Order: sequence, then C-alpha cells, then structure tokens
Amino acid sequence: MIIRVGLIGGDELVRRGLESMLRTLGGFELGSFKDRMREPIDIAPIETFGTPLDDTTLSRAVADPFIRRVAVFTWNHHPGLVDDVLGDGVSGYLGKSLTATQLGRALRSIHLGEAVVAPPLGGHPVSGPPVPSEADILTTRERETLGLIATGRSNDEIAQEMQISLNSVKSYIRSAYRKTGVQSRSQAVLWAVSHGVRADVLERA
Repeated sequence: MIIRVGLIGGDELVRRGLESMLRTLGGFELGSFKDRMREPIDIAPIETFGTPLDDTTLSRAVADPFIRRVAVFTWNHHPGLVDDVLGDGVSGYLGKSLTATQLGRALRSIHLGEAVVAPPLGGHPVSGPPVPSEADILTTRERETLGLIATGRSNDEIAQEMQISLNSVKSYIRSAYRKTGVQSRSQAVLWAVSHGVRADVLERA
C-alpha cells in the first residue's frame, strides 16, 4: 500500500527534504495536487508558520473531497498551539524536527485515522508505537560524524579526529544522511543541532 502525501505550503527546501525522507522510508510518495481528482491525496501536511490569522488553507484542505487527512507540519511546535490546531478535521500536529523514521510512524498512524502529535508535547502523547530517539536510528560512529560535521570540520579533519580512514568517514556520512533524510551538509548541521547530536558522543556513550 502506497500512502500519497501532498505538501501544502513550505519552500523548495522543505519540499525536497520531505520527498527525500519519504523515499528512504518506502511505502510513501509525494503526490501532486493538480492530479488529486484522479489520484486523491491521503495526507496533506500543511505549513502554517508565518501565515496570517485569517488564512483559510487548513479549512479548505479539510473540506477538499480529494484530501483524506490533513496535518500541520511546522517548526513552530509547542503546546500552546496544539489545542487550537487539532480537531475540526485536522488529524496531526507534526514538528519538522522529526527524523524520517519518526515522521513515517506519525504519517502511518494518521493514515489509520489516529490523531497524532509528534514529537510528543505535555498532555498530548503521540499515538501508535513509541517513537525512537536518534540513538535508535544512528550508530555511535554515525552520530559522532554528524556531530563533527556540525562543528564545521571537513571530511579530512573528521577522519583525523576519529582516527579512521577518509573512506570510512564518507561511508558514515552516506548512511547517516540516508537514515535522517538529509541531503546536504547544511541540512546535516540543522539535524544535528535540533537533535542534540554533539561531537563528544563517543566520550559519553
């Protein structure tokens, strides 16, 4: 079964990042709203950050007969907004800090008809199975590599710091990018910072 996801709003970086994350998961595809009458959208994540108070995008999406579920997808993820968002046909409140695996779990739960808040906020536990932390997604070496990337080190410097070969560094970067859904070094830095991945993880592990 393929779950068709159609992003409403968001810039090109967000769109491409979401598409990459869905591709790594399998079982999802980024649908086109132009074709939704022929191929309905299963879940429409909507970026609401920065939109005016009288914006009707959410209500119009909920009312669209060719969109089955609607979820908010935003960096502005905090408890004060959840109750204002959920209900009235909106099925999810999703933070952009979610990893690919976390996002996949949340989207599948929404597809099954559950109301989902992810990552969980006080008083609003996420539906479905427990969402893994980044420690469950990346190996220690992959986390160490991302942590060093976040400090601005080059691949050569990372190899020296970790006392491994340059090829090993590249291998860790490829596997970490695949698991987190990032596509560039700048995205990797943002992911590492937002998930608290530090360069000293080996000392703490």
